[in-house]
Amino acid sequence: MAISKQAIVQASIKILNRDGIDNLTMRTIANELQIKAASLYWHVRGKSELYSEIAEYLCSQYQMPKREVDEKSFLEDMYRSYRTMLLSTRDAVPVFEDSIPNTPRRMELITATIDALSVMGIPDKNLITIGNLLNNYVLSFVADEVRFKNTSPEAFADFAETLGPFDRRMFANIDYDGQFLYGLRVLFAGLESPEAQK
Repeated sequence: MAISKQAIVQASIKILNRDGIDNLTMRTIANELQIKAASLYWHVRGKSELYSEIAEYLCSQYQMPKREVDEKSFLEDMYRSYRTMLLSTRDAVPVFEDSIPNTPRRMELITATIDALSVMGIPDKNLITIGNLLNNYVLSFVADEVRFKNTSPEAFADFAETLGPFDRRMFANIDYDGQFLYGLRVLFAGLESPEAQK
């Protein structure tokens, strides 16, 4: 049976959504495709390359916002869409964290970020650092969001018992959309400070 890289990626995403990243192995992908595991290595050399291909596929589904607004609003729209994309596939965050962003579509997203930050006045020497900071914010927010949403009510109740009344209020009825945007705006406010322009 002939197999393609696209078929491998689609089988991998199916396994991720059904069983999680701990069960994504060359063996489980081969079983899903009903082929021998050795056949996969003609298309992907190992887990790191597999993760890169999955991340690239997910980025190819991403809709880049139009740049008809100011750069800060463009980046807010871009990162909201990025969060939505990450939430669309189980365990997307570790896939992105454990792969090198050197594929075409991922590079396009990075370039769009760097261009927008440059227009906002971020010095060239700081562009990569700020780009990484924003990317890591999105990844860590989504990781926390998924963790909280997947915590059973019983486990959360046990956790709440260890907290004081004020702390319990912080974790009740979290507005993830609002908090995500709030965090982005805090980061952007920091970028606009004179200290960040040095």
